[in-house]
Amino acid sequence: MLNNKNNVLLQLYRLGLSADEAKVYLALLEEPMSHLEIARRTGVNRSKVYRIADELEKRGLITENQDETGKQLLANDPANLEIVIKTEEEVVDRKKQTLKSALPDLQAIFTSGALPSDTDFEVNTYEGSEGFKQMLWNELKTQDEILIFGSGTIADLVGSERWAEMHREKTLELGYKIREILNPDGKPNVFTKNTTFMNKAYSRRYIAADILPLAHQLCVYNNSVALYHWRDGKKVGCEIINKSFADMQRSIFEKYWKIAN
Repeated sequence: MLNNKNNVLLQLYRLGLSADEAKVYLALLEEPMSHLEIARRTGVNRSKVYRIADELEKRGLITENQDETGKQLLANDPANLEIVIKTEEEVVDRKKQTLKSALPDLQAIFTSGALPSDTDFEVNTYEGSEGFKQMLWNELKTQDEILIFGSGTIADLVGSERWAEMHREKTLELGYKIREILNPDGKPNVFTKNTTFMNKAYSRRYIAADILPLAHQLCVYNNSVALYHWRDGKKVGCEIINKSFADMQRSIFEKYWKIAN
């Protein structure tokens, strides 16, 4: 009998009643009782019984009755629990509609951040392959186009060709373009098996090292400039988030893009 009672309490809990609400409701299913009798039967504090009774009555699960002996609480038909569930479903539906309405604005804030002013200046630093992965993941927020003064491949940055190919697939999914300026020996001519990436997302030009030596990598996207250094066994990265600085780097890139081939 005890195990069965515990099972019923668990089921009531899963239906949305608190542990004490389930105890009170189950006791009243057995027989009508006063607040004091419920407290004695269930071990729930008497003042709390009053609060629970009010809540259960609002849900339509119990009724308060006054007779010659005083106030008695009676359980209503357990089928009323279905009304509770339908009410909760309506609440969930309203929340879903609210989320559907709010999500585009929330996503826009998440993607691009709060609208920055030209004077906002933020610097983030990163270390190691995991730090570089985070920087590259941030680049997936690119809107329209990312510009790169390149030196090496993504696999050089993170130490994983598989991860590099996954990043290129994400780039294709998101639909932004990449333009990269390289020194002639900056990276292998064929650095990926993803021909769709090469044909649809990526374009490059070369510039002589005596005109522009590219020993490190610099990427410009949105309001961000990302710098990668991975020489002498060290991997250190830096993100500078500032609109005017990013615009300046874009202007520099475009000048070199015109003379590169």
